Amino acid sequence: MKAQVIGIKINTDIVTGTRKRFDEMLSDLEVDDEVPPHAAEELEARCMVIAAPSGAGKSHILLRLREHPSLQPYRDEIGPVRPLIAVKAPSPCTLKTLGIQICHRLTGMRLRASATEHEIWTEVRAQLDAQHVSVLMIDEFHHAFAKSSADQRRNLVETLKNLAIPDPADPLRQPGSEMRPIMLVLSGMPWTIQVLNQDSQLLRRRAVIAIEPLKNDQSGLRKAAKFMELVESKLPFETSSDLSEPDMLRRMMLASNGFTGRMMALVKQAAFLAINQKAQFIDRERHLAVVFEEIFQIGKLRNPFLVPDITSCPRVPEPAFERLTLLKGTGDE
Repeated sequence: MKAQVIGIKINTDIVTGTRKRFDEMLSDLEVDDEVPPHAAEELEARCMVIAAPSGAGKSHILLRLREHPSLQPYRDEIGPVRPLIAVKAPSPCTLKTLGIQICHRLTGMRLRASATEHEIWTEVRAQLDAQHVSVLMIDEFHHAFAKSSADQRRNLVETLKNLAIPDPADPLRQPGSEMRPIMLVLSGMPWTIQVLNQDSQLLRRRAVIAIEPLKNDQSGLRKAAKFMELVESKLPFETSSDLSEPDMLRRMMLASNGFTGRMMALVKQAAFLAINQKAQFIDRERHLAVVFEEIFQIGKLRNPFLVPDITSCPRVPEPAFERLTLLKGTGDE
């Protein structure tokens, strides 16, 4: 039953729209491969930036993009071919630690800590070429900017930009290697966009996907109801949990600040608890309220799933949702 809960996937508008844009960018990447560098400035985007607050569903979208049939790994007569490489930016993240992380994903080996940035990224570039990587996906990319200087941020962005927009003069490029662009998919907090905007070339060649919350109006509530109906239809319970009932919707909207990714995470955790208790459905007080309190620890009077009148319940501060991203086994963030 838990496996069924973990496997729940809902094609929301943001998921569908992002996959469509991703497919377009992949198609453009094939065309880019045949265009000389001096003409590259007129081409389509090579960097997708998925920006949203904690727990809003960024990592889930990345997982959905990784399902693309043409990006699955295989082996040819020479060795492994990995069209897509996905990593999570370490924290703290520097050009050096990010390079070590990428190289480990490519080779399974950890480079020595004493290696220089140039040595690390020379190896990264060689492995990206050898394994024919077309897409480099970096989750939690905001870690790269959290405690770095302006020079460190600039060097990191410049290094990644040279993957997306190959430069013949790039000192990291292997002699005789192809001028083959690699598409970047970067996921992070909303302010990540402001840092990336400082590079004029990348600014012209990026597509931003911003995950927005549902508004607390009739239109937003209708969308939330449809989402909850779809989620309910995929739960392994024979009895309805009434997740799309009007009062429950208002509570769920407040508990998530309107983000469907957070709603999904809460429902999945509540479903796990219900399964452990051999319950027939997800109960608002026995499951959703308990899960919410375990995560946020804010007491009964501020728990959206316990207060008698939801209109009197205060919102959860956005920084608190960092705790939601630490949940394991949700299949989302």
